[in-house]
Amino acid sequence: MKRDDLLERMDAIGRSVAEYEGTLMLIALGSIGLETDRLDDYSDLDFFLIVEDGQKARFIDQLDWLEVEPLAYQFQNTKDGHKVMYADGIYAEFAVFDLPEMPSIAYTPGRIVWKRDEALEAFATPKIITQAAGAAYCYEEALTNLYVGLLRERRGERLAGFELIQVSAVNNVLKAHGETSDPFNPTRRVEVQHPEMIAFLEQGVLGYGRSVEAAAAILAYIEERHPVNATLKREIERLLRT
Repeated sequence: MKRDDLLERMDAIGRSVAEYEGTLMLIALGSIGLETDRLDDYSDLDFFLIVEDGQKARFIDQLDWLEVEPLAYQFQNTKDGHKVMYADGIYAEFAVFDLPEMPSIAYTPGRIVWKRDEALEAFATPKIITQAAGAAYCYEEALTNLYVGLLRERRGERLAGFELIQVSAVNNVLKAHGETSDPFNPTRRVEVQHPEMIAFLEQGVLGYGRSVEAAAAILAYIEERHPVNATLKREIERLLRT
């Protein structure tokens, strides 16, 4: 989907919600928000609709406000919103929040597409922002992911082991490496923004059935950057040899 198509669809949704009573603000997030320079043929729409207290259910249960073009697919994936696709292929994920909910919602700063009142501008910037954990914390999490993941692997729970070793541990190493472009998902855009991590990923993400090899590579990577407790290392290595 082309960049201009996405921007126009976001603007069209903004014009639509302005016509409904009870709507207060539309906030675009991610690449359709403050990072429109990242928009490309593989982008989608991500946004929040903020409504008056008591109006949330109406805008979740009835999607007429979204039908600026025909909707071909909708799936309510959370209590707060839906994933939808328009007939022309534009995909969107959104959440609806009552105004009183906003101070307790964690999200990254967004772009105001439409607002009913200037006083609402403050809600484009969250009061709660996910804080990045320190590198030491992330490495320790990764080490325990390796240990428990190897326990699962050796028990025969290969999929559970894969998830802990090649997903959770790898994610924690990525977080330890430094600031990520998406605080909710450290895997986003890592190849572009941190190409130096590709070699690690090629060794640490080997696929189902190869979690032991991946765990050995992840352990070696961590050891070069962080002191590993001797007892924990001994037990991880025991499981690697089993």
